[in-house]
Formats: sequence, C-alpha cells, structure tokens
Amino acid sequence: MDYRDFFRAIRERSLSGAYLLHGEEEFVKDSALAQLIALVEPNVRQMNVDRLASANAGEIVAACETLPFLAELRLVIVRALPREGDAEALRDYLPRVPPQTALVFFCRGKADGKLLIVKALEALGRSVLFTPLSESDAARWLRRQADAGGAALSERDAEFFVSLAGTDCARLNNEFQKAAAYAGDGQAITKQIISKVVARDLEFVVFAVLDDVLAGRTKDGFAALRGVMRDGAQPIDIANRIGEKARLILQARRLIERKKTKDEIVSGLGVGAGYAYRVYEAARLMKPGRTQALERCAKALCDVATLQLTGRARALDALEQALLLLAC
Repeated sequence: MDYRDFFRAIRERSLSGAYLLHGEEEFVKDSALAQLIALVEPNVRQMNVDRLASANAGEIVAACETLPFLAELRLVIVRALPREGDAEALRDYLPRVPPQTALVFFCRGKADGKLLIVKALEALGRSVLFTPLSESDAARWLRRQADAGGAALSERDAEFFVSLAGTDCARLNNEFQKAAAYAGDGQAITKQIISKVVARDLEFVVFAVLDDVLAGRTKDGFAALRGVMRDGAQPIDIANRIGEKARLILQARRLIERKKTKDEIVSGLGVGAGYAYRVYEAARLMKPGRTQALERCAKALCDVATLQLTGRARALDALEQALLLLAC
C-alpha cells in the first residue's frame, strides 16, 4: 500500500483492520501515525488508543476486540513486531480485525521482509512503506506544508527549495519553518527568501553537481558547485564527497547490469537508505557508454588532494578538471 493512499484513507476516515507502517522516511511516518491518532475524539482518546511496546498474540487480539468507548474508532498501536510464534497465531486473525478497530504495527526503519507478520500484511495489501521522497515528491510535500500554513509557495520555488535543502522531510520541515517565519504570516515564500534563509545540505548539493554534469548539464552543475563554495565548502572536501558518490554509482551500475533488483542494490551499497536510493536512480538513469568517463572522473577526484599538497595544481582547478572529464 502506497503511503499516499494511507494518508488519503486517513482523510476519508476509512481506515480499519491491520496495517504495518515501516520504512526509512521517519518524519512522514510519524506524521501518519499522529494523524491517525487525531481521528480518535480527544475527550475519549485515552480510553480508545492502546499503545503496546511489545505484546503476544493474545494481548493484541484482546485489545482489538475491545469495543470503542463513546467513539467510532479504536486504535491499537504495537511498537514491536511479534515473534514468529505469535505471528503464526495472528496470521489468521489479521483479516478478521473488527471494522471499528485499526491495528497498527509501527516499525522504525524498514521491516525485515522475511518475517511472517510482514509477509502476512503484505499479502493483505496492508504494508505501508515510507520510502525517502524523490525531489518532485519533496517539492509537492513542501507546497502542501505551505498550503496548510496559509503561505504561498510556487512550484518552481518549491523545487528550488529542495535543490538547496534536500529531500529529508525532517530537515525540510525545519528549513520551511525558518523560511515561513522570515516571510511572515500569510506571505509568499519567494526564491529570494529561500536563498537568504535556507541552509544548503552539502551532501545533497554535491549529488546535484555530479548528476548535472553526468547528464550533460555542465553549466548547471558548475553553478551548484559555485554555490556551495560561496557557503564555505572546501574543494578537497567536495572532491572527496563527489568521488565517493561516483564510486557508488559505478558499483550500483555494475549491479544493475548483473540484473540485481532495486532492493538488493540499495541494501548492498552499505550507506543510508536515502543516499542509496539516490545513487541507484543516478546509476539507472546513466546513459550507455558513460561508465568509462565516470571511472576517469572518480580517479581524478581521488588525486585532487595530492595535486594540492604537492603544489602541482590548486584543488579547485583539479576538481573542475575532474568534473570536465564527464563533459567530454
């Protein structure tokens, strides 16, 4: 089940039965749970929301079978996935959770797909995966935040916002609150305000530099590079970060060519999920024949610090020359 469908069901007050909420985008996942809890009438919420840190099958079933008290919905939140023995006992019960009850298994990170309870909920279409947002989804999310707060944020300015702050929703929310406060109640959050207030996410902008140059948008890539330099980033640090990303893209590309699945590649890169998803997408979108150019670029980026330290080239010049290898 797509997390957007889950939010839609919350808005329509049509949730009932069992669900698994898991995935790497913790901020959006927490927001989904908070909105779900808010469906229960505040004056009787304490009596209709059960929070189980860990529970066996019998305790979960008993909580679900309890009728709501002066409310339309009873919510049972289980913060730990049941052991296999309890999962076996619950498997047949999951489709029979009473319609007035929402049973939510809430998991930090992505749940292990080999677990029986995870397989059972996936089979029911009740596994809600909160993956890191794409840039376009992050921009749409920002605009919804602006609408909810009574602020104006254009589509283009939302995209610019994301190009600076990245796609992590917790960070985006913090930067959005700063920009909204600077703009003032009900005022437009413009590109000028975003440029002045929003802190650049160096890791994200470095992604953008390599993505742009690799895709042939050299002018845009070098503009992003100059932006992080103005913010105080050092050429050697930038070269190291871009070089790391280049090597990961090459690794992901080789795995794609070996017909590995997206999940296998993301989990095998050895970096955080959000970072790994971006690496995978860059590798997937890389044009045929670009592998050798990226290999040359990665090698040249490794040499930037040595060239600076031995006096053979300035770090900035060596960094730019390395990136220009992709433009050839």
